[in-house]
Amino acid sequence: MSIELFSAYIPNIATMAFIAKTKHVNIPTGEFYQKQTYRNRTKIVSANGVLNLSIPIIHASKDERLLDGEVCISYDEKWQLNHWKSFVSAYNSSPFFEYYQDELEEVFFAKKKTLVEFNLSLIKLFMDWFEIDTEISLNPLKKEFNTLNTTLINSKKELPVEFPRYIQVFESKFGFIPNLNALDLISNLGPESSVYLNSIDLTPMQELS
Repeated sequence: MSIELFSAYIPNIATMAFIAKTKHVNIPTGEFYQKQTYRNRTKIVSANGVLNLSIPIIHASKDERLLDGEVCISYDEKWQLNHWKSFVSAYNSSPFFEYYQDELEEVFFAKKKTLVEFNLSLIKLFMDWFEIDTEISLNPLKKEFNTLNTTLINSKKELPVEFPRYIQVFESKFGFIPNLNALDLISNLGPESSVYLNSIDLTPMQELS
């Protein structure tokens, strides 16, 4: 099975589950970039609750629209350092973060030019940790509207999927929060993360494709 998924900044658990359950993923780069999506956003839970982290991008001129593959990252701000501090604060007390921290840090602080390139480097890292051997390729052609990948990349959309509970760092304070990003999963479940991904019933979402 082959599916299309937009590149996302540390994909959420639903997206990783789709990657784990398919043989080939096409990442479209010829679509118009959309703001306020998981393309440049990710979500974790900190001591103060849900925290949305965004990668700053270099915006196009007023009359120009960028394609996904053209979007470049801005390094004018120290966003990598700030995001990293948030990761450490949120997951330093989790059971498994320390085992993945060094490798993640090396990939995370690499200064990639484009957002797609940066996202893909992280996606491949998490695929390696989750023991996922799905083939990933970039597709520069503009595709027809796809409800599945548009829904998955929408940062404000709730998904019709039931996510099994796993113990989270701040669960006693905020309760279980489903479909956080892949870092939350690997930090709390470690090697059992792949089992968790395969346990998710994606049938309600597959009907959107």
